[in-house]
Amino acid sequence: MDTVYSLSGDLPPRDRDEEGPGSTFQSGSLVIGSVRQVCLIRKISAGGALLHVDTPIDEGRRLELEIGAGQQLEGVVVWARGSEVALKFDAPIDILPILAHNLVSQPGERRRMPRVEVFCPALLEAGGRTELVTTRDIAQGGIKIDTPFPLQPEEKVTVTPDGLRPLEGVVRWVNGQIAGIAFSPELAWQELMPWLKARRVAPEPDFYAPPSESGADSHGQSSEGSVQLNLPARVREGMRRWRIDVATLTTRTVEFESFAPLRMGTLLWIVLPGLEGWPARIVANEGYRFVCEFTQPLHPAVLERVLATARSAK
Repeated sequence: MDTVYSLSGDLPPRDRDEEGPGSTFQSGSLVIGSVRQVCLIRKISAGGALLHVDTPIDEGRRLELEIGAGQQLEGVVVWARGSEVALKFDAPIDILPILAHNLVSQPGERRRMPRVEVFCPALLEAGGRTELVTTRDIAQGGIKIDTPFPLQPEEKVTVTPDGLRPLEGVVRWVNGQIAGIAFSPELAWQELMPWLKARRVAPEPDFYAPPSESGADSHGQSSEGSVQLNLPARVREGMRRWRIDVATLTTRTVEFESFAPLRMGTLLWIVLPGLEGWPARIVANEGYRFVCEFTQPLHPAVLERVLATARSAK
């Protein structure tokens, strides 16, 4: 199934490189007054859908889209180009129940999830280097990413999307700064579905680290350029997340206390005020005090923005 599902709340844009010559799309029905016609769904998001239709439909026309999950979605046609129609829903919809319905309607041993558009940070390990990249979409078989450095077809890589475990794979195609990576082995839908749900609504913290005790600390005072503070933040490791209080912060390191069982070398995502998850690895610990080194240093201006956001929140 080549229909693309998107977690975005916007109307899906027209993107021709998503469609191949052998594409097959999910079918639906359009109800226009008393007339019903079959359509194909190219892409559907929380905000709208891109459709293939056999009969031209005028812009501004109100209609109802019926999809396989039994939902009836009302909206208005915002543009029409030949057989293509962009339908904007009257109200945002929840994509995940549609995905779940598609799964349970398939035989248990053959269940497959379609491609899901999701933009999030990820860590790419390739050719002895590690870089922060952005995902474009993901499926059980692979992932599409924006990469800041060129990759080679058939190159072996490891991708760690924010909130997921490291996933090994092989580069299948490269188009400029965009690459398609096939997972080996494939990602099970039982693991992919909870991750997508977490991308939509962040779960409650399952660990809590009490505020760091005030006083001198060897790590905090010896770190060059470190800022001594008591900054509320969050940590993510796979599907697990919890609150922390940052003791010291530099462009290269972050130090905090946590009762979570963590090991040296563990990759974490540090969520600071005003900053999305930033990857860091544990490089030192003493009891419940951990020091992590960012895989990519923070820009000084970003550090100052984080501190300014924290000050304004007090």
